[in-house]
Amino acid sequence: MIEVLWRGRGGQGAFTAARLLGAAASMGQGQCALAFPAVGPERRGAPMRADTQSDVAGIGDRSAIKQADYVIYLDDTLLGEGWDAELKPGGMVLANSKQAFSDERIVALDADSISAAVLGRPIPNTVFLGALSVLSDQVGIEEVEEAIRQYMPEKLHAKNIAIVDAAREATRAVSSCAEGLAMGGAVGSSCGEASPAADGGVSSSVAAPANATPGSSVADGALPTDVGEPCVSALLSAASSRPHAHIPTLRTVNLDPTDFAHTTCYEAGHLVTKNAGWRNLRPVIDAASCTGCLQCYMHCPDGTVYKVDGPAPVAIDLDFCKGCGICARACSFGSITMILESEAKAR
Repeated sequence: MIEVLWRGRGGQGAFTAARLLGAAASMGQGQCALAFPAVGPERRGAPMRADTQSDVAGIGDRSAIKQADYVIYLDDTLLGEGWDAELKPGGMVLANSKQAFSDERIVALDADSISAAVLGRPIPNTVFLGALSVLSDQVGIEEVEEAIRQYMPEKLHAKNIAIVDAAREATRAVSSCAEGLAMGGAVGSSCGEASPAADGGVSSSVAAPANATPGSSVADGALPTDVGEPCVSALLSAASSRPHAHIPTLRTVNLDPTDFAHTTCYEAGHLVTKNAGWRNLRPVIDAASCTGCLQCYMHCPDGTVYKVDGPAPVAIDLDFCKGCGICARACSFGSITMILESEAKAR
């Protein structure tokens, strides 16, 4: 049996990926598969999980996975202390991250950038279907692509298959770099000069190239100098979807997500402190067209829209806004636009 645990936030497509993986696995001769979600507060941005189980025999145990062969984090702020307790011996963690991890069991892929390059916005779930098709001999690329064709709307087939292909290239690049480092050889010819991670280890992540496709942008500093050209060229053009250094807000000028993101990752998703570190999109209000109808104020599920005396009668508390976009959809005058965090940082 192969067991995969997906951890993400509402809106990132964790259950969709779990279901697609189960569908792909069940296409093998005599294979059975099971996929199911587990959610707490049903809102965009809340932590959730999904499980996929696959076996050549029938699956009698339908309880939640306690230890998995692969644990996949669609949001790296969920990768906290005790992460290895959910991993089987010999298992592997796949993380949507630009961070450097010294533990060889963690493989980091910039899934937001890979998906944004194709879709125009970061939806990282199918990136890891491509990664699994490289790392696991029980997940075939043909079956993954067929699952996409059978279980996703037709208009999404070509783009999601392109994401899977890009993810396979990125995973091979990461694996090649990691193997070179493990052999103790000179990896500069294939991976660049690998630099040590913050905790003394070596990063096994590959960032996106700077020649991003139209509709997305790469934040300053997104491309590390420790990744050589051959490894970088293995990726398709990609875009950074969230700030690399800090997120300016109404209340804090230099807000570093690493200072507070770990305090918002509770099982129930209850927010007790600043919560902007994982937001991909932010609302921007056009004061000239805002009529003060207060529909955004009324519809915001978290109360982050508040009244002010200024050019626009309302403002957004970006310390707590999760970027769900409900305010933009509620606005009948088009006065609220959702923009990428990387664009907001560049302004």
